[in-house]
Amino acid sequence: MNTISRRQREFEQRELLFLETASEIIRSEGVSALTMDKIAELTEYAKGTVYKHFCSKEDILCGLCVERLSKGIEMFGHAIQIEGHSRRKIVAVGVAYQLFTNQYPEEFDLLIAARTNNIQEKASPERIEQLENIDCACQQVIDALIEQAVNDGDLTLPHNMQTNELGFGLWASCFGLLALSQAQGLVSSFRPDNVNHFLVSHMNCLLDGYGWHPLSHNNKNDDYSAALQHFDALM
Repeated sequence: MNTISRRQREFEQRELLFLETASEIIRSEGVSALTMDKIAELTEYAKGTVYKHFCSKEDILCGLCVERLSKGIEMFGHAIQIEGHSRRKIVAVGVAYQLFTNQYPEEFDLLIAARTNNIQEKASPERIEQLENIDCACQQVIDALIEQAVNDGDLTLPHNMQTNELGFGLWASCFGLLALSQAQGLVSSFRPDNVNHFLVSHMNCLLDGYGWHPLSHNNKNDDYSAALQHFDALM
């Protein structure tokens, strides 16, 4: 049992090394520079060893998304532990998402690319399933907060709208805002001076529109500052 445990641990450590090396290549040279040969060269492993972990470059990209999103889920988990009502918690999740994109900007760009047919057709089924599972975990965090708000009487779902529909809409809105704010040259007509504050302001407008209490003009607490203080205390 100890031998199996040790081998498994070494396998996982080696896989993480390959992913971190891929991340470094992407950060310094871009996605186009990423190859199995370069990962093997930089880690001083045979290319065949790299292939034991990943079936293709696209599989590595999906694996990197899974590994980074797992860290995002951890940050969401910290966000929902913030003291206060469900609205403060959902704003904290938005702040966590912003902090995540700041920490992993290149990998955040991959989250869109990893959903394209070009990558999904070349990645392993196991890796695609992992990516889908992590997406579901993100959605479940948001849905749980919506259900809490409904149960607490702070929110009434709009007519004919399900919890997961509202949750997906909030997630898509935040994801789109963050993606566009990072896309250099894509949107030249508008670029917020402070994306962090703009994200929370946008979330508050949406949450007010859905009638998620306490409404922003009645909320004396600064949810944005509270969320930042919460994360600062964890770091």
